Amino acid sequence: MRVMMLSIHGYVDPVPQPGQVDTGGQVIYVIEISKRLARMGVEVDIYTRWFEGRKRVEPVCPGVRIIRIPCGPPHFVRKEELYPYLDEFAENTLKYVRRERLEYDIIHSHYWDAGYVAVKLRESLRVPHVHTSHSLGAVKRARVRVKGAEELYRFDVRIRVERELLEKADVIVSSSPLEPELIERYYGIRRDIVVVPPGVDVAFFSPSAASVSVGVPEPYAFTTGRIEYSKGFDLLIKAFRRVVSRVSHAHLVIGGGSLKPTELELRVRCELLELTERLGLLDRVHMVGRIPNEMLPAYYARSRVFVLPSRYDLFGMTAVEALACGTPVVVSKHAGVSRLMRREFSFVVDPEDEEELAETVAYLLENEEVAKRMGARGREFVVRNLSWEKSAESLLTVYRKLAKG
Repeated sequence: MRVMMLSIHGYVDPVPQPGQVDTGGQVIYVIEISKRLARMGVEVDIYTRWFEGRKRVEPVCPGVRIIRIPCGPPHFVRKEELYPYLDEFAENTLKYVRRERLEYDIIHSHYWDAGYVAVKLRESLRVPHVHTSHSLGAVKRARVRVKGAEELYRFDVRIRVERELLEKADVIVSSSPLEPELIERYYGIRRDIVVVPPGVDVAFFSPSAASVSVGVPEPYAFTTGRIEYSKGFDLLIKAFRRVVSRVSHAHLVIGGGSLKPTELELRVRCELLELTERLGLLDRVHMVGRIPNEMLPAYYARSRVFVLPSRYDLFGMTAVEALACGTPVVVSKHAGVSRLMRREFSFVVDPEDEEELAETVAYLLENEEVAKRMGARGREFVVRNLSWEKSAESLLTVYRKLAKG
């Protein structure tokens, strides 16, 4: 079996670099699931956008390669600005496939930009189409109420394309148990959806990483992700004022950021710093910027509690990575991963309820033994239930059924 994976935006590399602009859980998912599929005998070509003089074709591992297709300007373009170039991407991809005489059994698109391209390629290649959203525009529009959001996120065109995708794709595969009800509520579409939760590398994300110093004050609560409004970092900073009044020695560490930040990221970071100063928390809240991937497990493992305060997150892979490192989690009820959480290793809260969020984080910060016990149970749960191998097996079952028609 040969699969065409489409993941157009961001930095798609053989070793994902979370924190780069538009580069997060989706890229990790695509790379890791492709590697596991290859071990099961599937050949995977990951098509993404070429820019900045990067290699046109780059191997990931035996059976998996990244193919970069030019479209639009030669420099990086953030995902919200890519729509005018997607027809060109589709045309150039089709030319490449025909020139190389490639044949595929499945097209699997990731995010709405790739889905738009997949619909066009499906017509020419006559190949079944699987789509994974990773995020839904209509839900984000409802949850992220900030000035200029329509212009920032280009919701109109995104939601229009998503509606077509959700109706036309042969199969919808989601990482989130929340997605079926969200699609029905916000798009008025009721259809079967296959839920395949992402996995985690439990050898890399491990409690043993706690032996590595990260150079921040302890005990600390930790959160990380792209610096944008949907992640809810401002909600956590506001709640942390209450945390400090209860746990006087507590600190908050916020990771995330890009080497080449966009205007949006710079704007959000500036607002977070202003909020921290206004609340008198400059000595308590530490924005450490982009954390190198090799150091991320240590930040998780040394923290007393990990917090996912998202206004909206279709899944929320960072919470699973934290659990793999033996750290208990406090998770937003608006994140899909909340449906997988168990009371023995996590708390699910409303991130906009400042008191509830603060009390829950403070409880774990001041009760080290409780946090350790919860973290150990979380690690056990992830090892048993959330491996990339299990995710790939589930996805391959979908592919085989669809390819047989």
